[in-house]
Amino acid sequence: MVFQKMTPVSLCSMMRTVKVLALETASSLDFIIDYLKLFPCVEKLYIVAFPQGDFKNNARRNVSLECLDLHLKTLQLINYKGNISDVNFVRFFISNARVLESLKLFVRRDKCDTKWIATQHEKLWLSTRATKGIRFEFVASYRACAYVYIRDINDLGTDDPFNKSLCRCCSKDYDDDDIL
Repeated sequence: MVFQKMTPVSLCSMMRTVKVLALETASSLDFIIDYLKLFPCVEKLYIVAFPQGDFKNNARRNVSLECLDLHLKTLQLINYKGNISDVNFVRFFISNARVLESLKLFVRRDKCDTKWIATQHEKLWLSTRATKGIRFEFVASYRACAYVYIRDINDLGTDDPFNKSLCRCCSKDYDDDDIL
């Protein structure tokens, strides 16, 4: 496998043992799809979107990928802004992830009120048949709590570094330098 600027240039072999994947990106949906091809058995996908960036949604509307058809059960998008590119990005997963059970969208606390959430429900078509059986959650979060902590990533005793029970941002050991 060859990476160029953290983009897979050649996919020599798929990594079928990876079940949890976290990506930090301001890139395109095509970029995410390339990673899902490389890691076809991902069950939990965490995407940290750069706050200042927008997703470029150049991918085909309906895509058949092993990951989306058979495995992806949890999707969390951190720094969801609710703009049209974010909405289209989430709609792609709602339409294509056949076994998706949980979708969490982490939003800046000052933006996440009842009216805004209701508007997002309409934009995301959350009342359509395609969304039946999916648990949706908008999470108002402080910026620091939306990131993974380096100390937690290196803890091989956990299978999910995004598990919020591991968040130490409120503890006395918290250090801004530990934010990834």
